[in-house]
Amino acid sequence: MTSFLKNQIQAFAFHLIEREAEVRPRKNKRSQDKYEKFLLSTGWLCMKLLAVNAAHEGASTRISRDKNRYKAGRYVPRGVTYTIAIEGVLYLLEVLGYVQMTNRGHFSRDTGKGDQTRYKPTDTFLKHFEVVPSTLPKQLVGYEDTDPIVLQKRIEREVTDSDGVVTTISEKKKLPYEDTPQIISWRDNLTIINDCIKRHWADLYLTDEDWGKLNSQLVEEKDHDYSPIQLHRATLRRVFNSTSFDEGGRFYGAWWHNIPSAYRGIITIDGKRTTEFDYGRLHPTMLYAQEGMTLTEDAYDIGVGDEHRDVIKQLFNAMVQMKKPQDSPPSVKFSQTEKTWKQLRSLILDKHEPIKDKFFCGIGNRLQFEDSQIAEKVMLHFARQDIAVLPVHDSFVIQRSLQPELIDAMSEAFSQHYNVPIDIKDGAKFLAMDIGMSDEIEVEAIVTHMAEFDGWWRRNE
Repeated sequence: MTSFLKNQIQAFAFHLIEREAEVRPRKNKRSQDKYEKFLLSTGWLCMKLLAVNAAHEGASTRISRDKNRYKAGRYVPRGVTYTIAIEGVLYLLEVLGYVQMTNRGHFSRDTGKGDQTRYKPTDTFLKHFEVVPSTLPKQLVGYEDTDPIVLQKRIEREVTDSDGVVTTISEKKKLPYEDTPQIISWRDNLTIINDCIKRHWADLYLTDEDWGKLNSQLVEEKDHDYSPIQLHRATLRRVFNSTSFDEGGRFYGAWWHNIPSAYRGIITIDGKRTTEFDYGRLHPTMLYAQEGMTLTEDAYDIGVGDEHRDVIKQLFNAMVQMKKPQDSPPSVKFSQTEKTWKQLRSLILDKHEPIKDKFFCGIGNRLQFEDSQIAEKVMLHFARQDIAVLPVHDSFVIQRSLQPELIDAMSEAFSQHYNVPIDIKDGAKFLAMDIGMSDEIEVEAIVTHMAEFDGWWRRNE
């Protein structure tokens, strides 16, 4: 963050303290500790509001009003507490007209589902800040970072609805944990990776008009809980699903994880075109590798037609995730195959006779842990050369000219992990789109005088 923006935020915090007397006079002066936390909480809230407004002027940001989310620990920004941030700063922002609530938070104890309260900044708030929306994301990279190693577990509990009916609901909850040498090593490695990403700049090659249209569509999308693209969210965290830290562990949190997948084809890194490359049929390949074998065929070709390949992939993964065989089918639509669940299940088992004991034993999250270990190796390989690579589970986005090295690094990481070779030369997910950029020529030379790309150009100066 630039010192200029820091000074503006600090000046606004002082302004809030001055105006506090108008709406809620204090009996005692704040202690030094609470004063510093007031400044930190103001900064945290101001940056959330500025960031979402820079992405789309009509968007709002989630701000939880659940006290439990502000308990001091790994997952809460430094200096941010419920009493000071929510009951103090947010209260002042709302009563003084600096924010507008766009959605009141709610939680249903009957279903275990809900949504956080959402706020958007008002014009009165924005007048206190002199910022260029297109350049603001670069200044805010990393401001939301907390501990990048997250332990999250699905908790089941019984609830009683208004009719007295007892049901069991499932909800995710972040859990505390104690550091171990392995966890410290994962955190250190992730720091290396995140520091590398922060030294570079990932963006979407869109005209200002298309950028606005895309973010408007994301804000208005009802079927998916999208938010506008906030480019400052460029750092990663690893989310584990078991207290033994042997399940999950995949990388999440960056803006490219939360956009429609087709748009990843127009990601740029440091102003250069990119391509995305994935392992392809990774989990079946891993299951064979665990037996010392190399999978040479298409794991999802069971003789029902190429047009149903994605359905078979979903069923394969569901069978790996299930803890025991069951006659009722998983929540996958497969009627278009004109086969029953039992028929498809048998075809998949027959196809994969060498690994049939890997199905129906609930190892899906364990496989995610292993593919996250492989992904870590790939990213560290490039981070130590100061090359940014953007992970999307088992695929990676990298500058187009570096695709051959990416393929080599992915192959080497897999072989190191399993001591079994893998062939991934056909894993290109999105070939670099023909968007007028050379592999080696900086985009600067192409768009400098193109007014329609003004926002992209400002961000990529």
